Amino acid sequence: MRILIENGMIYDGSGSKPYNGDILIEDDRIAAIRLRDGSCTGSGTTGKGDVWNPDWIIYADKRAVTPGFIDSHRHCDIAAVTDPDFGEVELAQGLTTVLGGNCGMSPFPYAEGTGRQMLDFVEPCLGKAPSWMKFSGFPEYMAALEAAGPTIHVGQMIGTGAVKIAAKGFGKAPFTRSEMDKAKGYVREALEAGAFGISAGIMYVPECYSTTQEFTELVGEAAKYNRILTCHIRGEGDSLVSSVEEVLKIGRDAEIPINISHFKAVGIKNWQKTVYQAIDKIEKARAAGQDVTVDFYPYAGGSTTLMTLLPPGIQEPDIQDTLRRLSSPDGAELLKREIYRQQEGWDNMVLSIGWDRIRISSVAMEDNKQYVGSSIQDIAEKQGYDDPADFARELLVQEQGRVGIILMSMDQRDVDAIARLPYSMVISDSLYGNADSPHPRLYGSFPRMIHEFVGKRRILSLETAVHKMTQMTAERFHVAGRGTLAAGNYADINIFDPQRLTDKATYDKPKQLSTGLDMAFIDGRLVWNDGRRVGTYHAGALRCR
Repeated sequence: MRILIENGMIYDGSGSKPYNGDILIEDDRIAAIRLRDGSCTGSGTTGKGDVWNPDWIIYADKRAVTPGFIDSHRHCDIAAVTDPDFGEVELAQGLTTVLGGNCGMSPFPYAEGTGRQMLDFVEPCLGKAPSWMKFSGFPEYMAALEAAGPTIHVGQMIGTGAVKIAAKGFGKAPFTRSEMDKAKGYVREALEAGAFGISAGIMYVPECYSTTQEFTELVGEAAKYNRILTCHIRGEGDSLVSSVEEVLKIGRDAEIPINISHFKAVGIKNWQKTVYQAIDKIEKARAAGQDVTVDFYPYAGGSTTLMTLLPPGIQEPDIQDTLRRLSSPDGAELLKREIYRQQEGWDNMVLSIGWDRIRISSVAMEDNKQYVGSSIQDIAEKQGYDDPADFARELLVQEQGRVGIILMSMDQRDVDAIARLPYSMVISDSLYGNADSPHPRLYGSFPRMIHEFVGKRRILSLETAVHKMTQMTAERFHVAGRGTLAAGNYADINIFDPQRLTDKATYDKPKQLSTGLDMAFIDGRLVWNDGRRVGTYHAGALRCR
């Protein structure tokens, strides 16, 4: 089918100024682009008066025509395989391609003895895995993804946390030689089969027990394939600068491109200060020739699991041992001693922002759903607890650690500064943990960039924002043929009025679809039209070639 998008304002993804023109789609590709002066690129004819003979003409009327948006950081690994409605929340935002396997978390490799524990651990981020989900590695996961056939394109990275759990469990001991060789084998298998990169979650157990040298050796396998390392660094608050230095060292020593995930500075005393010190480290590394970028989400609140708030002195190698310890009287007293003191090398979020800025976003038990959306401080006061730490401890024990939280931990001025960096990409860091009150970034990140950062506060131009959501991401992760409106590329295309595209999700009412996207095409097929998903096209699994 030949489709002509006529008279659009074309933001081609490069960051260049938009231009008025027409786009001809033929089958799954952009066949040609014609400017108003009649000049043409691609296989179409040139010159005024030439006819393309389209089967369907869409009159764009100078609305924005952009590449489909690409989110390289969504924790949708399980949802993309199991949820038949997956794609609606994403398409409403203009997302046509997403990548999972972030922050060291992927639902593979699954190893007998540790696999179920691994899936339970990631549940607040990735969602509940059904009992049949036992992917031994990347190829098996991708086969399931292809069978599920999601509407949008889904690619995947392999997480070093999942790899470490499969190779040696949750223990604190360093890799043995045989365990490291096994871990490297998982990485090689994934990259050879088309994983877009390797991700680390250095702040999470069991990765937090690994040394810089261990990470360097493991991720060095990805360097052999010219893939990227994305990294949830060891600390984003008081230890932000040293954590950035650590990942820069890993990148240099492993000779691998680095992307720092959801780059930010958390903790009130760090606002308007620490992030600039970290930026200085990054820019010195870039000036010296190191290949490093960052990404960010357009909100001042973050989201993670309640387990991450536990001090190191509480954590045991096995999660169940940690929970048993918390359930004892001695564990209760130890938690209150440890959680109210600063500890070197660990960011104490309770001291950094306070219990009143920590909100419950997801729980598994029906009786505890009354707490969702409220801060731990407010809940503790209403329930008569003398110390919010006691409520947090009891909730963790009841829920077996599966509690999602939202942290109001950042300063908007810091977020704006990161958005302006020429090497920062837009992500959502969306969690799919079946939350009753998820972070609004799940529903609104990409339209928010256009509505809030471009239209309302003018932090960025529209062409720059589109670049950070399309071509920059595609090139960084080697997503071939997407992210740029150019003849020969795949026809992943959005059409919208920039004044109307907006996010509706808020912290109080997060489950609201974004509005204002007029049309979206994936591989030349219309998949979104006038506020709803249309057609039966399945874009499916995407591999790095």
